[in-house]
Amino acid sequence: MLVRAAELAEAPLPAELASDGPFWQDTACPSWCSTRHLPEDAYEDRTHFGDLPSAGETLVDLLLETAAEGRPEQLEVTVAQHYRCTKARVHVIKSEQAEMRLTPVEARTLAGHLLQFVQTAGLPVDTTWPCKPIEGVTVGGEPAFPCPHRHLWCVGHTKTEITEYRHVGNHLLHSGPITSVPYTTAGQPGSIDININSLTDDCTQLFAYVQLLGGDGGAELDVIGIDEAMIALQYTKRFLLQAQPSV
Repeated sequence: MLVRAAELAEAPLPAELASDGPFWQDTACPSWCSTRHLPEDAYEDRTHFGDLPSAGETLVDLLLETAAEGRPEQLEVTVAQHYRCTKARVHVIKSEQAEMRLTPVEARTLAGHLLQFVQTAGLPVDTTWPCKPIEGVTVGGEPAFPCPHRHLWCVGHTKTEITEYRHVGNHLLHSGPITSVPYTTAGQPGSIDININSLTDDCTQLFAYVQLLGGDGGAELDVIGIDEAMIALQYTKRFLLQAQPSV
């Protein structure tokens, strides 16, 4: 990503004039610019910004760092260039908080050092996907990848789920099995499955999801709901024993 960003940053601005840009824009935007420029943009905001062309590959999850405020620690690589500058800069941003600005030469140098360190450490270089699937685990019939929020109880997510979650407005549902209670009704075996669920929007709020095997839906219970369900079941059990003493 650093090398690709350096290549984009080294490309000169287009020679043609900006046909539909604001009055302050002298030339057309670089091919990688995704910014919507406005006439009222302040001087310091008149900047071309763009992500790397391959969608979903501009973010790197930092798996060794604890997730903060329910979101994983990540590095983002992007390119930016003020309209008065002749060269763009490579930006490496950590979790939208800390930022490092590099010249194309510095980005290439850093990439070379990192690659050398990885090879020295004897680790495989994977340029396609930052995580490997969990062996033998599937979600919805697809291979499961480690949870980017590192919830130990989460069974993982599909590659599609993780990629789509990186787009604004999408959610990531964490889920992990707790137990399965078998039962038989009218000679037909079944089970009551209990999972732990949580959405990325509120990772501090966990729910127990109770579902009948083969059922169309289930019940989401918080701690109070679990207590009330247990009281109701105990009451029902006492009623059954009193109504049928021989049971």
